Amino acid sequence: MISAAPTGWPNVQIRLPGRWTRGPESRFRPDRSVFVLIVHCVIARRWTSCVVVGAGFVLLALAGAPATGRGRDLAATQRALDARLTATQRALDARLTATPARPTTGAPFARLSIPRLGLRWAVVQGVDPAEIEDAPGHYPQTALPGQVGNFAVAGHRVKGLFWDLDRLVPGDEVSVEYGPHTFTYAVTRTRVVAPTAVEVLAPVPGAPAERATTAALTLTTCEPNWADDRRLVVTAALRDTTDHPGET
Repeated sequence: MISAAPTGWPNVQIRLPGRWTRGPESRFRPDRSVFVLIVHCVIARRWTSCVVVGAGFVLLALAGAPATGRGRDLAATQRALDARLTATQRALDARLTATPARPTTGAPFARLSIPRLGLRWAVVQGVDPAEIEDAPGHYPQTALPGQVGNFAVAGHRVKGLFWDLDRLVPGDEVSVEYGPHTFTYAVTRTRVVAPTAVEVLAPVPGAPAERATTAALTLTTCEPNWADDRRLVVTAALRDTTDHPGET
């Protein structure tokens, strides 16, 4: 891990891209491509590129790690997270404020629904292994739901989470409940990328050099099932926003 950035650069923790070795003692093996990406940032000194690279490293090293030792009940954990989220929203309603605070690491702050899969989850802030063990996690460096930019979410490729994410096709709906709003996105593209494709987390997914003018959603998981050789990436564009103040 590179925990400190050069003076004047965004202070983000960067985890190296590479592969998780299989076996009882799984270890992370850095990829040589990290050095190429760091040199790019140093030479170009582009703030956006550095943030995208940092977020991309998290995608490659953490969200790409196979889920192991899952002894807990995912459904029960999701119910508990959803109850916490409901309690938080009720507290906001009681204070007559509809704007949620900036999400706290590890805490649930939104709900993600995919009608085609018939699934709904509480989304937590962060993508460290402990945070996404039983829930999709939001990449902290990316936009919040409904904001201009890219709201990016990672989930393990396990049953009950993003196991069937490859069933999504262009036009499918993905809904995100955040505060008093429901943001409905429409899938625009599903693709499989190399573990070094950090550009999928850019404000304009796949185009880190462009300035975002619309709201996008990106879902990432491992590809294929039970492995981490590649990444399955689903991108979507904001289609509709529904307000429902006072509801929980």
